[in-house]
Amino acid sequence: MSKRASYREGVGFGALSFGAMGMLGIASSIAIARVYGVNVLGQFALVMAPVNAAWFLSTVKERPGFVAELASLHPRHPRVTGLFLAVFAFSFVLTLLVGSLALVASYFLFKGPVGHPELIAPTAVNLAGYVFITNTCFNYDTVLSGFRAGRQLFWLRLHQAVAFLAVAVALGFVWGDVWGLVVATIASWFTTLIHRLVVIRPFMHAWVSREEIREGMKTLREIITFGLKITPGGIFDGISNEAGTWVLGIFSSVNTVGAYNRAWTLGRRFMELNWRISEMLFPTLVERRAKGDAHGFDRALVDSLRYSAAGMLLPAAAAGGAAYGVMSLFGPGFEGVTGALTLILLMPATSTISSLQRHALYAVNRPVTASASATIRLVVTVGLCVPLSLLVGTTGTAAAVVLGFAADSAYMFRVTRGHLATPLLQLWPLRSILAIAGAYAAGFAAARVVYDMLETVPGLIVALAAGSVAYAGVFAMLGGVHKRDVERFASLWERARERARRRGSPGPLSTEPTPP
Repeated sequence: MSKRASYREGVGFGALSFGAMGMLGIASSIAIARVYGVNVLGQFALVMAPVNAAWFLSTVKERPGFVAELASLHPRHPRVTGLFLAVFAFSFVLTLLVGSLALVASYFLFKGPVGHPELIAPTAVNLAGYVFITNTCFNYDTVLSGFRAGRQLFWLRLHQAVAFLAVAVALGFVWGDVWGLVVATIASWFTTLIHRLVVIRPFMHAWVSREEIREGMKTLREIITFGLKITPGGIFDGISNEAGTWVLGIFSSVNTVGAYNRAWTLGRRFMELNWRISEMLFPTLVERRAKGDAHGFDRALVDSLRYSAAGMLLPAAAAGGAAYGVMSLFGPGFEGVTGALTLILLMPATSTISSLQRHALYAVNRPVTASASATIRLVVTVGLCVPLSLLVGTTGTAAAVVLGFAADSAYMFRVTRGHLATPLLQLWPLRSILAIAGAYAAGFAAARVVYDMLETVPGLIVALAAGSVAYAGVFAMLGGVHKRDVERFASLWERARERARRRGSPGPLSTEPTPP
């Protein structure tokens, strides 16, 4: 029987996934921008907007409830399959309904204010791929995240990213239009669906008795009841995420949408760590709360917040300082969103801080409060998006998004502090918080100064390195690293060496995972 992975192991592979997907995603974004150009990318951003909206709208947040149920089960327990089939059946019907409504809405938007009726057909195909293939993949991933199967999730996501890049580039030379990106998206998810059917076997039986399925259906009601309390937050997040694309689609050109989409995509690449940590943290928090381990609950949450904030603001500082050089890598027409990129790169850190705290509230059965934070974000983002976009273009659009996340995160800090048994500033001292702010300022300034002096592609590499070094140095000097961090990393290093010795290898580098 497969064992449940530990939180550290799950987060370790989550961080590996973040690093690998981040680098591959950036390379992929540049390659695709070079092959397709800003106009096609603008069209693809509009085609993806309905799918992204359906992603958030086609759920009553049943997956967190499903994960909470899995936290008390062992892999391949018959109940796992019963619950999966119940949740999947519900998810598929809901996704099909919402996808159909999204298609109708897209038809009238593309015929009307957006003014691109030629995008209706690729949008329809893209939505069909999401309903029948991508959503199925997400349901299998819920089982894997419930058992903290970070290794398997890493390889699945690497597979999907590589498949998308390969198919997209190949079709770019053959077709060179938006259909190439649509087909690449569907093909990459289809091949990883086959992969998922293989790796899920150690965690779940393919079929179980009718009695187990009936029991799963009975539990589905409890899962949905819990999820309905979270659903408004998910819907509001979806609207907030897509508001910028729709506003620019209505008031700006397709080229502007395409350039903004590349900056937005870079920000989303760094948000990989948000999703990877959240999917490992939530079952851990549920498990520790069930055991009455309040200190372990607090430490897991706050340390995740600290590491995420410090880690995500490093690339934000370096790339933000050299933003003009970063956007110029995509080719002609992309440099105009330099200001937007600088702000968007702050989004992963603010988003992760909010998301991790929301999952903590889910774990303590406070889902309605979590939805309230999404409401705050929606009001700020949508309220500022149109006026700021009209006043300062894409920079204003990005500012509205970041300010929405900032308001959301500030509210969440105030709420979650009341659920910690240990004072927040004891786990995350003010000195450490200020160290992150100081490090960001130093990294940003260093990258900006170096790039302004060089202004070449090699100069961009030097600027990014200078910003990263300045960030890390100032962070360490100002006391950002805690004693328990040093002890934890030393412990992880010793465990890696011990595993290497058991495998007959001279060092911890031999512990690199191999594909299943």
